[in-house]
Amino acid sequence: SDADASARWAWADVDLDAIAHNVEHLRSVVAPSAVWAVVKANGYGHGAVEVARAAMDAGAQGLCVALAGEGAQLRVAGIDAPILVLSEQPVAAADDIVRFRLMATVYTVAFIEALASAARARRVEGVPVHLKIDTGMQRVGVAVDGAVAMVAAVRAQAPALRLVGVFTHLAMADEPADPFTARQLAVFDDAVDALSLPPGVLVHAANSAGALAHPGARRSFVRAGIAIYGVSPGHGVDALCGALRPAMSVSARVSYVKRVAAGSRIS
Repeated sequence: SDADASARWAWADVDLDAIAHNVEHLRSVVAPSAVWAVVKANGYGHGAVEVARAAMDAGAQGLCVALAGEGAQLRVAGIDAPILVLSEQPVAAADDIVRFRLMATVYTVAFIEALASAARARRVEGVPVHLKIDTGMQRVGVAVDGAVAMVAAVRAQAPALRLVGVFTHLAMADEPADPFTARQLAVFDDAVDALSLPPGVLVHAANSAGALAHPGARRSFVRAGIAIYGVSPGHGVDALCGALRPAMSVSARVSYVKRVAAGSRIS
């Protein structure tokens, strides 16, 4: 409340017009690819619900979160956009993914089966899933040589589940001179080709740095996180971030002023 704010020594202001500006700028940079806004971790501390609304109003076509609970929060707030949970969740969260109409990321048979069971329990068909492929970041995702089998595992759960996307994550996109990004994209393309996907399946790879610095990474859409908040993803792409506007400013009142004698030691 305003009363609470007036009692604070320091506070943060979030400029939602800056969020909208940054989304619009990224849309112009990556077109004809779409922009999906990453609002995990409470919108990088900016307020997930408010940022999500501003981003969608500015033309973002979807949202990304880290946790099923974050997606549920957006749904409870009345946001009806596509919401992708960026990694597999604990098996117990499968029901929330179905209940709140979230898009699930999958890369293990165990989670695929749990998600299908949750869908059948709620008598829901066509729960949308995205397969994540690890192309060298060595974080999460199915290995390239296991991708075909994982697609088969999803299709085996039809009509409960429906494969709607395939993606990877770039480890070094914020260092444009590093050849690793090109290698990851080549590995990804080979893996996607081997899947023989039907038309309409979304393919995505680019984070903020990939969206700005690597046109070949843009694909169906880009997952824009830090850039929509007006912050450069890394010094290697600072030169591409001049049009971004920081959305958060932090202010503080001066709480106390003291005069001390020249030469005094200060804590």
